[in-house]
Amino acid sequence: MRSLGLRFLNVIMATLFGLLIFVAWTDISHAYSVFGYSDTISDSHPGNEANHTVGFTITKNVSPGAYIDIIPPTGFEILSTSTFDVRNVELVVNGTPRVASSTMSPGVDRVQITTGNPGLIRYTLNPSSGLSAYDELELLIGNHTSNSRSFSISYSTTTGTTTVQSDIEPVVNSSLTGVHKMKIRVYDGGLIASADPIIFLIKNISVGPVDTTETVPPYRFNGAPTSSVGGTTLSVEISLETDELAICRFSTVAGTAYGSMPNTFSDTGLIVHKHVVAVVPESIQRFYVRCIDDEGNINIDDYLITFTVDEVPSGTANEEGSTSGDGSGSGNTGTGTGTGGGGTQGSSDGNTPEYGGQTGGGGSGGGGGGSSGDDDEDDSGGGFELSDAPYESGDGEVIINGYAFPGSTVVILVDGVAADTDTANDDGKYSITLSEIARGVYTFGVYAIDKRNVKSSTFSTSFTVTGSRTTSLSNINVMPSILVQPDPVDVGQTLTISGYTLPNANLNIENQKDKVAQSLQKLEAVSDSKGLWSITLDTSRFSKGTYKVRASASQSGGPSTNF
Repeated sequence: MRSLGLRFLNVIMATLFGLLIFVAWTDISHAYSVFGYSDTISDSHPGNEANHTVGFTITKNVSPGAYIDIIPPTGFEILSTSTFDVRNVELVVNGTPRVASSTMSPGVDRVQITTGNPGLIRYTLNPSSGLSAYDELELLIGNHTSNSRSFSISYSTTTGTTTVQSDIEPVVNSSLTGVHKMKIRVYDGGLIASADPIIFLIKNISVGPVDTTETVPPYRFNGAPTSSVGGTTLSVEISLETDELAICRFSTVAGTAYGSMPNTFSDTGLIVHKHVVAVVPESIQRFYVRCIDDEGNINIDDYLITFTVDEVPSGTANEEGSTSGDGSGSGNTGTGTGTGGGGTQGSSDGNTPEYGGQTGGGGSGGGGGGSSGDDDEDDSGGGFELSDAPYESGDGEVIINGYAFPGSTVVILVDGVAADTDTANDDGKYSITLSEIARGVYTFGVYAIDKRNVKSSTFSTSFTVTGSRTTSLSNINVMPSILVQPDPVDVGQTLTISGYTLPNANLNIENQKDKVAQSLQKLEAVSDSKGLWSITLDTSRFSKGTYKVRASASQSGGPSTNF
């Protein structure tokens, strides 16, 4: 501890359009059995009305029936008005408000207000409960107490219309700038503690008028696919990203204005935009994209997503042979027998795939003819299924594995269509094998659905599947799921951000107001053995707008995810 004559300066200023908040510096020479004292006011402009929050800690026990006097500095005035009453004076002890009224009783403290210049606030403890040494105290004076009234109008058939006016900020600042001293006095049979926190008044500084509306339309990037897709592909997921929240549309005609574009991305409104489109073999696909942000800024130029679709594999048909096959074959859901002509020699590539008929055709390469299933079965033998599959049959194999959330449903997409699912084990590990997939270029996607049915972001990648070979995608670790409650949230409400990820992992969470880089908050959390994580945020200092949240996770010495 330094000498008693030393002063500590702790001034917090926030100036914007007339709002200034100040915390007094502490003058140790005027402290008696009190420490950590301050007086925070809502407005520091000379002559303005303000709320006061007087904080302090007493080093002694305080008996029931003792009282605390708060005396404003000379030149300040406590207003006499119906919109300032005992409900606007509240003592908070270690974060918990005490009950008070104008009349003292067991369990109920008494508040006395002396209006005028400077006036007096006296807070008397009830006869049954006092204060303990080192309790952290806050005495609130103004319209920020828990019992303060807001403006309201009510109507009754018996009493008519009743209007309740809002409570005011009750203490008028001195007209003089500079240093002013608030007095805190605690009496318990006699004076047992005192302090004189200092208030510093300064004229408000205004900025403006300033138009903060931004006029830059969304920046578009990372369009996909960019190369080619197989000729057996029926549909493809196109996607792109933007640098801000946006809604994106597309057209197949260049130069189409945003408002005239006929197609809106099915997954849009954030920063990743996706849509599944139908494609035809042996073609060049072009999609012209424009977006609009949440302030109405529209792209006036096209962003092109283009790729090619390969032709359907083709070859020479087999000739009929002279030797009959045995005619055995099987259908998809039933079995049957039939006859067919035997082939002499198969070619390397087959003809365009066709649907199976009621009678099996001759097998290629000398094989037996396939037969139809029984007439009462759903699908015929000797050909492809009548319903579309997520990919054409072939001799390739793709294995996708990694980590998600324990017990989550992991979904694999092939060209935007769900192809298979798996349930992650207790460690979050999953593995899915896509068998008998035709050769070609595919876009594969992976996402997980947690126990609250919240979907994670989708990991996507495109690559070529080659025939008679197994391709592995390893360490595809799903990003954490994110649930924000409530959404939307009012300023001042407690916001909860939670989700699922790798079990027993450390999370890095980023929260940022859209288009305001300096608002970035970096937060941390830890998931439990089930992968569940949660944090809470105080939004009292947030401004209205749209915020973006993202998260990544990593286990010590184990797997990790990206944002």
